[in-house]
Amino acid sequence: MWKMKKLVGLLIIIISIFGMVGCQRDSKEQTSSGAYDVYEGYLTIDGNQLMVDDFEFIDLSDQYWIRTLGLTEAEMPNGYYIYDASDEKFTFTLTDETRYNFYDTEAMFIAESDEDRLYTTTSLDRFLQKFDADGDGDLGKIPFAIHAFEDGRVISISEIFIN
Repeated sequence: MWKMKKLVGLLIIIISIFGMVGCQRDSKEQTSSGAYDVYEGYLTIDGNQLMVDDFEFIDLSDQYWIRTLGLTEAEMPNGYYIYDASDEKFTFTLTDETRYNFYDTEAMFIAESDEDRLYTTTSLDRFLQKFDADGDGDLGKIPFAIHAFEDGRVISISEIFIN
């Protein structure tokens, strides 16, 4: 009987210890609420820094902007208009988790037979290989949509494909 009480007592102690260890809170500090903002613009990349020349990409469905700016179909021959009201640039941080989404029309990274041509990678080098031919970091007049956390970390960059 004495051994049984000792064994039960030992089991209760062991279970209590494991229970307390399992209930400890993770001490990691939350760095972001998970909320993010979307920007549209032209890009310049310098190392892990992304500079965005923000603009409004207006297509034929954006009647508010078409009326506000007094745009005509003649000013939107391809069905869109890029309204760049300022020279203000926003700066963000690229991370190893940043996703780059673009159309691989030259089949640099996908099979020639792939009809979709939409390609996603987390490789900044591949993204720059596609859009920064001269290596200066300025991606020219190609429009992109940027999803970034409130703290400035970039979630994804997506090419806005235009004709």
